[in-house]
Amino acid sequence: MILVTGATGTSGAAIVNALVGLGVRFRAMVRDPARARPIELPGVELVTGDFNDPASLERALGGVERALLLSNPDPEQIRLQSNFIQAAKRAGVRHVVKFSAQGAAPDAPNMFARWHGQTEDELKRAGLAWTMLQPTFFMQNLLGLAEMIKGGTIYYPAGEGRAAHVDVRDVAAVAARCLTEAGHEGRSYVITGPADVSFHDVAQALSRATGRSVQYVDIPRDAAMQFLLQTGMPQWMAEGVLELNDLLKAGKMAGVTNVVRDVGRKEPTTIDAFAREHADRFR
Repeated sequence: MILVTGATGTSGAAIVNALVGLGVRFRAMVRDPARARPIELPGVELVTGDFNDPASLERALGGVERALLLSNPDPEQIRLQSNFIQAAKRAGVRHVVKFSAQGAAPDAPNMFARWHGQTEDELKRAGLAWTMLQPTFFMQNLLGLAEMIKGGTIYYPAGEGRAAHVDVRDVAAVAARCLTEAGHEGRSYVITGPADVSFHDVAQALSRATGRSVQYVDIPRDAAMQFLLQTGMPQWMAEGVLELNDLLKAGKMAGVTNVVRDVGRKEPTTIDAFAREHADRFR
């Protein structure tokens, strides 16, 4: 039995769909059953669980051999994911696939990567087989900028920085293979799109897809922080997002891998293809 946690989030739902596409029967853990309707699919067994409730984790993990560890960013993320690792160990889970982040390390220069890096270390020490998934920036993040893009300008504090933005569905293809096949144990996969692109490139792709002019304007960090806070984003999360953009602007997030093609067994989605698919959202 496979268990997928974080199953109703953007990444988790994509992984659910990828497993369903492979014809796999598995269990999906949700905290709020009311949000589970989109993943009520053939072969999916729903179970309620909460990272803050070790007893519920043990129930969800009963009879599970392989599990995906995925949870929302949270100031308590290290403790919450530790609860899962320890519950998995008690339940006799053989292999845990952790949804991590590019650059994950205990001493990483950005908060999110430090959290993931500390949890990766704990998972390695736990005595379970492990696989780390370390994706870069998600193309789906652009959907959150749709209203801004409709106005014709992307305001973002990324300078000329380039990164190989990846479609979440491509990450999901890799995750599904790691959860259903042998040979991925002890591997850390940096998951990227097919090419490094700047936000100028993103704007040009959106212009081609929508038939409207979209430009990119670099903005100061303070202005970006003010915007994020105005959207209701918590201060700690806004700081984490801007730390990632600091690295992007400094040229620290570039680099392309072949993991989507080699492990996920599909061609990685280009930024032009993503823009065309979602063009109506950006018009």
